[in-house]
Amino acid sequence: MKYNILILFILFIITSASAQVLPGEPVSGYPKGTTAQITAITTIESIIAYSTDEKLFYYYDGTKWVKLFSDNSKVIVDNELFFEDTNYYYISVRINSSDWMVSRFSRTNLNDETFAMGTGTQPNNLATITGLTFS
Repeated sequence: MKYNILILFILFIITSASAQVLPGEPVSGYPKGTTAQITAITTIESIIAYSTDEKLFYYYDGTKWVKLFSDNSKVIVDNELFFEDTNYYYISVRINSSDWMVSRFSRTNLNDETFAMGTGTQPNNLATITGLTFS
């Protein structure tokens, strides 16, 4: 009887630990949860979280959660540009006054992340970004 209770307690702890939303199990370093779980949380500005039901990222602007990917792949945050095509999500970021980096995430496995880096004008359109060499 004691062993049954102990086993149930251990299973409860394991189940509770895996049900966390933020910070939760990261998706390539990002917290994740359903859109309802994410938008119910107030956190610090600049947190990015992955919505498991909508399959897209949200950014907390200090007062509300904002979708990072739209149908038009618009600029959401200063110096960060977000794009998507049928296979990948792309995040173009200015690192400093002369350098930039583009992160590419597989749409089917967000843990599959590659990068392209360069100097000069930050890539700011999907055609330029898809022409980069990622490693």
